[in-house]
Order: sequence, then C-alpha cells, then structure tokens
Amino acid sequence: MLMRKLSILILTLLMSCYPEFTPRLDFNTEGYTPVYAAPSAAEIKLLPPQVVKNPGKIYVYRSYLLVNEVKRGIHIFNNINPSDPQPVGFIEILGNTDMAIKDNVLYADHMGNLVALKTEDFSTLEKTGELPISRWQYGVPPPGGFYFECVNEANGIVVSWKKTTLKNPDCYAYSSSW
Repeated sequence: MLMRKLSILILTLLMSCYPEFTPRLDFNTEGYTPVYAAPSAAEIKLLPPQVVKNPGKIYVYRSYLLVNEVKRGIHIFNNINPSDPQPVGFIEILGNTDMAIKDNVLYADHMGNLVALKTEDFSTLEKTGELPISRWQYGVPPPGGFYFECVNEANGIVVSWKKTTLKNPDCYAYSSSW
C-alpha cells in the first residue's frame, strides 16, 4: 500500500514538472477586440448637430432635450416646441451612457470617469471637474460578460469595441462598470 502511494506521488511530481503534461484548452469564442485612437480622441468637444443613430437615455432640462448617443455623446435639442425639437449641437463624450444636469452643470460618464461640464445655453462648455468612477484606465471599457482581446496601451486609447471571434482569449470582463 505504501509503495502504491509512493508511486502515485512520484508520478504526480514528475508530471507537474513538464509543461507538456499540463493541458491547454484551445477554444474559439465570441468576444470583443479594442478599437484604438490617439489620446486626443478622448477630448470632450461641442460639435454641430448630428444624426441620432443609437439613442439611449433622454433628459429634459429647462427648454432643452438631451438625447444620449450610446457610447458617443449627447445630442442637444431646443425643446421650446416639444412637437418639433430643433437640433442645437452634439457633445462628443466617448463612452457616455448616462447624464444628469442641475444648476447649469451637466454630469456625464466619460471613459470611466464622471465629468462636470458647466453650460448656460449649450453654446459653450467648461469642464469644471472630473472624478474617477471605475478602475478601468484604458478608454472605453469592454462590454461586461464577454471575453476580450487584452488592451495594448502602446496602440493608444480604446474608443470602442468590435465584436469578433477570439482564439484562446486571456481577458474577460465580468462587468461593464469596472
């Protein structure tokens, strides 16, 4: 009996010393690959009106209607006549999905941070503060619940994610809130 236990122990030790005995799971899975841009792409910009393509949350403030363009920014409409809102502009805020406004300060999520933007009439914006709200530091976080290609900081910041098939991915996003 002792000899049998000793043989099993020796065999186990020998197998653990050689990497070829350690099985590597090869698999393909649906996941995401990062889309990179220069760090300047992360700047918050007030741009001319744009077409709403992928609307998210809607917010009404005074005579304005704000419509989130998921992961891209916020459309601004003059809503004096609610039956015919007129486009005023677009605030480009990469990664944006949520917003609130109080006392002429627009609060919005921006690539893992909460930013405060002071405005009177949406003709100008002034960034008055920024607060980190996530541990993610590479740009727009990956979608939660999926594997993704690990980020290579040398390629720039992540501005979006592209769905693809990944082979043996090493990174997994448990949550999209990081």
